[in-house]
Amino acid sequence: MKIAVFVVLAGCGGGAREQAQREAVNFDCKQRMASYITAHHMSGDEIGVQLDCAQGPRITRWKTDKSGHRLEDGHPISPMEFDDLWTQIEGTGWRNMGDCANGSGDKRDPIYQFDIRDESDRKQFTCQSREMPYPYNDLVDPLDLASQQGRKQLGDDEPADAKALDQKHK
Repeated sequence: MKIAVFVVLAGCGGGAREQAQREAVNFDCKQRMASYITAHHMSGDEIGVQLDCAQGPRITRWKTDKSGHRLEDGHPISPMEFDDLWTQIEGTGWRNMGDCANGSGDKRDPIYQFDIRDESDRKQFTCQSREMPYPYNDLVDPLDLASQQGRKQLGDDEPADAKALDQKHK
């Protein structure tokens, strides 16, 4: 009975691998890329996420602190995951989007810079806001979710000066 279970499991693994290979063969990048970079975000001096397929479908996220130290995490995604994410991005109507007004009027709010393109169009625009308004949030949220899925957070959330203060009180 144990051998039969092993054979069934081995068969499932091969099928998934073959499916991934079939997806890769039929995948057409079409020069698609979507990214956002946020300056002056509470998570870091700069944070960003980029979806691209120049060297195969992949998603990359990064965070840079005030001293310029950059943490990055990039990983390949399946062609089907890429296409599903791209469908969400297409659904925003990005080709018709432009700069958004600063909702709160606070000059200290984070500044989001978007860059989206495919084989026929390219659009770059900014939005300054503490919280992304609709439909801009429909670009940020899926990219964030896809970049974080199954991953640990980038770096430590506690600033060095707060850690030093904790150590001082011990």
